[in-house]
Amino acid sequence: MPDPQQIFAIEHIIRARRSIRSFSGQVSDETLQKIVESALYAPYAAGTGIPFKEIRRIFIFRQQTAAMTQAQEIIQEHLRRSAFKLRIAAVFSKKMQTLAGRVQASAEKGIPSLREGSLIVAAEKKGFPPVEAQSLAHVMQNIWLTATAHGVGLQLLSLTGGLANNKRFMQLLGLPPKEWALSGCVVGIPKHVPAAREQRNADDFIFWLK
Repeated sequence: MPDPQQIFAIEHIIRARRSIRSFSGQVSDETLQKIVESALYAPYAAGTGIPFKEIRRIFIFRQQTAAMTQAQEIIQEHLRRSAFKLRIAAVFSKKMQTLAGRVQASAEKGIPSLREGSLIVAAEKKGFPPVEAQSLAHVMQNIWLTATAHGVGLQLLSLTGGLANNKRFMQLLGLPPKEWALSGCVVGIPKHVPAAREQRNADDFIFWLK
């Protein structure tokens, strides 16, 4: 039988989820462990024939560690290279100008959340059929919802996917490049309480076909 309390809880968590870009500090090891463990229960590509123990890895980077310092340096270099390429592309495409501006700003100022929270990187081994991107989306969904349930803020780090071809970063993870897909996020204690989400009219998005 459906449990009304569980239904209310999951609906509340889904509606309360926000993207948080500013943190006042890191969460405890215990809380972070619980958040990350939720990734182990996200769906994976069983059809590839790769055993689950071999297909998924989760890496945690904490502030004031050698690993985080290296990750920050690699990410900043990645941003600088991306900004250069996007500036060139923006010359020929107006659509690229806004993105180029955002990446350039991050390359110059850095990503604040990376100096305040903990970095989580999820790796999914590539196989056939190639559905690792979908699996990683499920992983991030589990992590985000669990973080929200614990009152922890989360910012998705979309650039993580591009680091899968970065030899230095993959070496830091201890994984061979080009064989794994990556996704990542930063979690921490929210600096500000996010505003309530606006009510959305379901009829604008949901259509019952007959």
